[in-house]
Amino acid sequence: MNEPERKTKTAYLELLRIIACFFVIVNHTNSGIFLSRTPSDKIWWVSLAYFFACKVAVPVFLMISGALMLGKIDNYKKYFLRIIRIVIVIVVFSFIYYARSMYIAGRPIEVIEYFKLIYQRHVTNAYWYLYLYLGMLLMMPFFQILSVNMKRREFQLLLLISVVLMGGLPILIHYRPGASLSFMFTEPFFSVYVGIFFLGYYLTHFVELKKNYAIISAFLFVGIVSAEVVLTYHEYQMRPESLLFLEERTYLNISLSAAALFYLARYLGSVVKKEWFWNIVVYIGGCSFGIYLFSDLFVSIYEQFYNDLSVCVNSMIAVFIYEFLIFFSGMILTLILKKIPYVKRFL
Repeated sequence: MNEPERKTKTAYLELLRIIACFFVIVNHTNSGIFLSRTPSDKIWWVSLAYFFACKVAVPVFLMISGALMLGKIDNYKKYFLRIIRIVIVIVVFSFIYYARSMYIAGRPIEVIEYFKLIYQRHVTNAYWYLYLYLGMLLMMPFFQILSVNMKRREFQLLLLISVVLMGGLPILIHYRPGASLSFMFTEPFFSVYVGIFFLGYYLTHFVELKKNYAIISAFLFVGIVSAEVVLTYHEYQMRPESLLFLEERTYLNISLSAAALFYLARYLGSVVKKEWFWNIVVYIGGCSFGIYLFSDLFVSIYEQFYNDLSVCVNSMIAVFIYEFLIFFSGMILTLILKKIPYVKRFL
């Protein structure tokens, strides 16, 4: 395998990081468009489709981690260092948001109250994922041992239970309340998040790369998003209080569309051999964690700009410019901070 081929073998994961990072920003900025409109407005449909297409962000991040971390057994020093890194990130970067909120509110910073706050909950919208990821890291020794000793059939069984069954039951019960069963039945199962984590490894190591599979994945992604939009319109008419019922990231519809996107990116990595393209992808992908950490900060900073811009141009164009500015600003800030020796280890 030559050098370009070696790079593209895993560079598609960096492409997925970029996509998922941008999708996180969309999740935090786009919904106001369709929530402030009705289906009689064409932009309601466009914004809603854009919204659901981007709901795969968290599952994609989890699948990337599963693809990279499973199938091997790391030493406990590596486990410890990963956990410490995320704990430091939570403490330090959450403080930036906390200090800013105190400054805006004209209140003093209280260190003890701050630590109580981050112990109990996340200080900004996007940071809930850091707590989920920290929990995954704590369980990593067990997950890795399982993955090394499991065969294809065991992976399929785990995915059937934790992704299909656990992710599909809430949808079935929503439309057929009589299908509900005792909650104790599902208590022993791995959560959907764990199932999605293993799904990333399964798609990477047990599913062949075929053009037909890629075509099916593309149709699956488009088909699921289309179904989500149509069913959301149905909710709007029948049960407006549960309008965004299908947005739950652990539901089967989101997991399947995330899996389809993951496979498409992996297939792209096998057919696109342009080294310059993957060099750019790897360069930008290396900033994705920093972009994520600063995304809510720039959401707030550029909010007034977006409000003013949306008066002048189409709302979808305005929100895309808004989201691009957030992404680009986060990337520039991350690149600057990566020049600082000790800081770059955490970004």
